[in-house]
Amino acid sequence: MGTQSKQTAPSAPAPAATPSASKAANPLDPLGLGDKLKGVVDGITAPLKAPATPAPAQTPAPAPSKTATTPPSAPAAPAPDPSADAIRDAAKKAGVDVKELPQDVKDTAKSPKDETGKTADEDEPKPEESKDADGKQPFPCPTYDAKALADAEMEPGIPLLPDEPWYLDSSLLTLYGLDYHGIVEVKTAGGKTKKVLKFTADSLDIKDLYQTVGTTGNVAHLKSRPGSTSKIRGGTVTMYTESLKGNLFGLIPIEFTPNSPPPLNVPFAFFTNVKVVQAGQFGGNLTVPGLHNYVGPPE
Repeated sequence: MGTQSKQTAPSAPAPAATPSASKAANPLDPLGLGDKLKGVVDGITAPLKAPATPAPAQTPAPAPSKTATTPPSAPAAPAPDPSADAIRDAAKKAGVDVKELPQDVKDTAKSPKDETGKTADEDEPKPEESKDADGKQPFPCPTYDAKALADAEMEPGIPLLPDEPWYLDSSLLTLYGLDYHGIVEVKTAGGKTKKVLKFTADSLDIKDLYQTVGTTGNVAHLKSRPGSTSKIRGGTVTMYTESLKGNLFGLIPIEFTPNSPPPLNVPFAFFTNVKVVQAGQFGGNLTVPGLHNYVGPPE
């Protein structure tokens, strides 16, 4: 019986512990410490939750200064995060800006980005763009050169040239050891001064040669055998040319005159379907297969 009295004595406060039984139903927390710790945690976190309400008012304040210098930084930091202020303070101590912009955006301050998607050098012609379909650089077009015309000097050491030029037609004109000397002046027997292009060449091949002198009345004709190639050999050939027109290298329709001189000096060239107006020519020996020479009306 004494033992029973000891067991029933502590049962008196049992009803007082009963109300906490529902909260202490968790067998892992029979003492109800979770509730007590929750109160402590709420007390600690309360200061962090309090600034959450004024946070939206604080973030717009620095925003204008960032927007004025770097427009992409306009979006403000997310205000709802209660730890935002703590992160900012820690980042400030570490010397890092929470809203630090990517490097490519920062670079636009020194070299602004073209929003059209073009780069700065896209307007400059690229070497590959100026090439033809085969990837070769096209031959530059002859252009008017006022200075070269004005600076043209009288060619010394040659006799007076005929008043009328002579004309050459050929299906293929090939010039070896070619050299362009520029624009010069020559005088004719009638006292006329002409501006012409001066060329020299080591030798020439002229296929289907057809040469004429004069344009009206009785014209002098000189023809080679059809399909044959006439040759000039035996010395440097000097040509004073008023016009050279044909397909350069068989591909490029072109005409060289004192008003549109050659843009390049090439050591070798050939022209197909060529027509030459020659003020005068000296040097070398011309061989014409099947020569046919006659006088008659223009053909």
